Amino acid sequence: MEFYQKLRDLRKLRGYTIREVSDRSGVSPAYISQLENGNRGVPSPEILMKLSEGLNISYSDLMGIAGYLEKELSIPKEDQAPPVNLRRFIRENHIMFDGIVLTEEDKEWIERVLSALFWIRKQDPHEG
Repeated sequence: MEFYQKLRDLRKLRGYTIREVSDRSGVSPAYISQLENGNRGVPSPEILMKLSEGLNISYSDLMGIAGYLEKELSIPKEDQAPPVNLRRFIRENHIMFDGIVLTEEDKEWIERVLSALFWIRKQDPHEG
């Protein structure tokens, strides 16, 4: 399957319009449309970086789809890094979502939402 088909399928799978990807990435809708219609070649790594944010996909995954990187071999479970403490990660890192850098207040709200979500799951372990 060609890059342009994969790009279009990925966007549709995520439920985004071309305009939404454009707004989220800063790449013009006309250029995205040309990419998806096969009227442009594989974009530069710089454009792929922008598109990765617009499509909410990792840059390395999109670079792989574009053919810049070979697919990595899957790591056996026992060789994977230990889980990250999400609460600590949120508190101790600068975080961006949809191109917006989160404030300390934003991060506090995210933490509250996650706490409520998991409190509900702890009450009924058969849910979720």
